[in-house]
Amino acid sequence: MKTLIIIGIIVFIGISVWYAKRNDVSALYKSETSEISSEKDNPVDFGYKNVCIAVKTDNKKRISEVLQLKNVQPSNWKNGIETAYNDGIFITPQIGQWTLAVGMKLVNDANLENINKLENILNILSSEFGEAQSFGTHRVVEYHHWIKSVNGKTTRVYSYIGESGENFKAYGELTEPETDLNLFNSLSKEAELDEYWEREDLDYADEELVMKIAENWSVNPTKLTERTDIKNELGIIGK
Repeated sequence: MKTLIIIGIIVFIGISVWYAKRNDVSALYKSETSEISSEKDNPVDFGYKNVCIAVKTDNKKRISEVLQLKNVQPSNWKNGIETAYNDGIFITPQIGQWTLAVGMKLVNDANLENINKLENILNILSSEFGEAQSFGTHRVVEYHHWIKSVNGKTTRVYSYIGESGENFKAYGELTEPETDLNLFNSLSKEAELDEYWEREDLDYADEELVMKIAENWSVNPTKLTERTDIKNELGIIGK
């Protein structure tokens, strides 16, 4: 009999704890998290050591769908950028005519396969919204890329990794400020000659060039705090 009473007490305590967590503790945690992430704040500059997509639209929901994001929720700039530099994606408030999606997870590894996947995503987005772009930098392996897609077709892509001194892909007409440079291209016919690799007049991609191109094409994410055309709204985060 005592054993049954003890078991009953344990079960009752267990149910009570579960119920309390469900209705009070969990609710409190969700409330605090929501309050932190949904409190509007000022834009945060970013850009280096990350990857972003720029889409000519204010439709964050559709961008998240194309990126197949899960666990989507509202987020302010601070939490959003922190997420982007960790394990998630942040879709920003509208910046002029553009909305950015940022996060290293957009390109898990620097290789041709992932560049092609990213290019396909841009083509899907630009087929719906007219134009989509991507910019990426990573100092450790000296990885850099810029890609532009218009009306569902890639018009320019340049991807380079300094660690191995090679391009994964280089396609399309040069754009400003590329036209003023003699960009290294390991995929070019010139690069088939040994002399090409000894030339001293070649220019190599770096993170500053990536930001200059981003500024020329759409949005320079390192200068967001200087802008006055950023919508006072929340972005969204997801994984």
